[in-house]
Amino acid sequence: MPKSTKNQIMSALAELLQTKRLDDITVTELVERCGISRQAFYYHFSDLYGVVDYGIQQLLDGLGVTDPEQWREPLEQALTLLRENRTLVLNVYRAYERSYVEHDLRRWAAPLVEARTRLAAQRYAVTEDQISFMTELLTQALASIVLSWVERGMPSSVIERLDDFDILVGGCLDYTMERLAQKNGK
Repeated sequence: MPKSTKNQIMSALAELLQTKRLDDITVTELVERCGISRQAFYYHFSDLYGVVDYGIQQLLDGLGVTDPEQWREPLEQALTLLRENRTLVLNVYRAYERSYVEHDLRRWAAPLVEARTRLAAQRYAVTEDQISFMTELLTQALASIVLSWVERGMPSSVIERLDDFDILVGGCLDYTMERLAQKNGK
């Protein structure tokens, strides 16, 4: 079966999620909407959560980083896209285990945060382990902020908070990298 069938299934689920929670949708309803057999569905996905996982991966992969120094732009695009699809996102999120969403979010955000961390680290004599630690810490903070925003119903103010987060990250990185370099004796 072509990848287009997977995308067709994903699109049909997205349409259903505009009016229903994920828990209220059945595979039967989805395959009828797609005009495919249950066998075709199960050829591509083990369950509805597999379709959601695929959709999340497609969304995040489509928001890849083109310029590591411009880490804020892809993040703002992602949050704007989530906000524009608020009903769908909330209908999935409320039925989904937070840890799954957090894992995907951290996987996507880590390269953005790492690029920002490496940019700050260029001026200091810090180790790879220290850069990795700061990347992990800031990635977790970012994921937590985004997930809390989703849990609050995605108010529009989160974009404004990105400015505050960017200032926090910049100051935190500069201060921490300087202190780590001092610790390293360099």
